[in-house]
Amino acid sequence: MLKLFTITLQPEVRGVIGSMTVKVASISSSFLLFTFAARVMGEEHFGHFAVFFSAASMLAVVAAFGQEMLIIRLWSKYIAENRLDLAKGSIVFGLIVSAIGGVIGASVIALYFGNTDSVSAAVSAGAYVAAAILLLFLSSLARTVVSILAGDGQRELTALFFANLALIACYFLELELSMIWVINLLTIGKLTAVSVQVYCLLRVIRQSYPKLFQTQHQFDAAAWLPSSCRLWIASALETSNQYLDVILIGLLLDPIAAGAYFVATRLANGFASIADAFNMFAMRHFPELYFRRDSVGMARLLTTLAVLTAFAVAGGLAVIVVAGHWILLLFGEEYVAYYHVLLVLCIGTAAMAASGPAAPVLMVTGSESPYLRIVALSVALRITGFVVLIPVFEILGAAVATAFSLIVMAVLIGNKSQAMTGMNVTATRIFFPGSVAATSTKETQT
Repeated sequence: MLKLFTITLQPEVRGVIGSMTVKVASISSSFLLFTFAARVMGEEHFGHFAVFFSAASMLAVVAAFGQEMLIIRLWSKYIAENRLDLAKGSIVFGLIVSAIGGVIGASVIALYFGNTDSVSAAVSAGAYVAAAILLLFLSSLARTVVSILAGDGQRELTALFFANLALIACYFLELELSMIWVINLLTIGKLTAVSVQVYCLLRVIRQSYPKLFQTQHQFDAAAWLPSSCRLWIASALETSNQYLDVILIGLLLDPIAAGAYFVATRLANGFASIADAFNMFAMRHFPELYFRRDSVGMARLLTTLAVLTAFAVAGGLAVIVVAGHWILLLFGEEYVAYYHVLLVLCIGTAAMAASGPAAPVLMVTGSESPYLRIVALSVALRITGFVVLIPVFEILGAAVATAFSLIVMAVLIGNKSQAMTGMNVTATRIFFPGSVAATSTKETQT
C-alpha cells in the first residue's frame, strides 16, 4: 500500500491521473449526450443526427487545415528557443487559417442544408462547424499553454453542457427536441468554451510570458505552410477513420443502421478516449522534453504511460465483455442486438489505444509524412472492406473492416514511431522498452 501511495505521488502519475479525470468526465458528458439524444429523438431521427454529427466533425477537422497539431509543435519549439516573435506569429497564423477554414467549412455545410432542408437549418449547421473549427484550434493551444482542463476539458464538458441539460430535461418531461435545436445548443456550448479558453490563455500568457504582448509577431510561412499541408492531410485521414463509417453506412444501408453503428462506435471508442486521456498528458509534456533533448524525462514519461495504458485497455475489454449488453440497453432495447458488433469494434479500438501516443509523437516530431501514408493505407483498407463486406454481412461486415484497419494502423504507427525516435512509445514498452537515449532521434522538421 505504501509503495502504491509513493507511485501516485510521482509527477508523471499525478499528471496522468489528472488527465484521466478530465477524460472520464468528458466521456460521461458525451455518453449523456448520445444516450439521451437516442431516447428523445427516436431511432430514425437519431440516425440522421449521427450522420450530421459525423459529417460536421469531419468537415471541421478538414477545414482547420492542420492548425490544431501545428500549434502544439510550434509553440513548444519556439518557447524552448526563446523566440517569442515566432511563438506569437504561430498563434496569429493559426487564428487566421482557422478563421478562413471556418468560413469555408460553414459555407459548404450551409449550402448543403440550404438545398436539402431550410434556411434556418443551413444557418445552424454553418454556425456549428465554424464554432467547432475555432474550438479545435484553441483547445490545442490552451492545452499546451494553460492546462488540459482549459483545453480538452472545455471542449468536451462546457461545449456539451447546454445540449445535455436540455436533452435530460426533455427526456424526463417527455418533450420533443428537434435535431436543429440540439445543434444550436451545441453551438452555444462551443462558443462558451471558446470564451473561457480565450480568458484563460490571456491570463496565463500575461503572467508567464508578459513580453509576448509587446513583441512584434513574425511569420515563417515558408516552413509552416508545407507542415500545415502534411498535418492537414494526416488529420483529415485520421478523422475519416473516426467518422467515415457512419456516413458510409447511412449511404449504403439506412439512417437507422447508421445510428446503431454510431452507438457501437461511440462505446468502442471508449478505448480511444482512454488513449486520448494519456495522449493529452503526453502532448502536454512530450514536445517540451523532445525539443530540450531530455531523453531521461521522455523515457520516464513513456514508461508511466505504457503501464497505465496496458491496465486501462485490459480493464476496458473486461467491462465490455461482461457488461456490454447492459450498456447498450441504456440507449434503448433496439441497440442490444448489436452486441456482437460492439465486441468486434472493441478489438480494433483496443489495439489503437495500446499504440499509446505513437500518432501524435510522429506528428509533433516532424514525422507526419510516414504517418500520413499509414493512415491513408488504413482508410483504403477500411473503405475496401466496406464495399466488399457490407453487402454480405451488413453492419457486422463494417465492424470487421474497421477493426482490421485499426489493428494494421496500430502496428504500423507503433513500429514507425520507434524507428523515427528510437523509443517504443506503445503499451508494449513494458516488455520491449527500446532505446532510452534520444541519439537516434531525427532532427525535427518544421
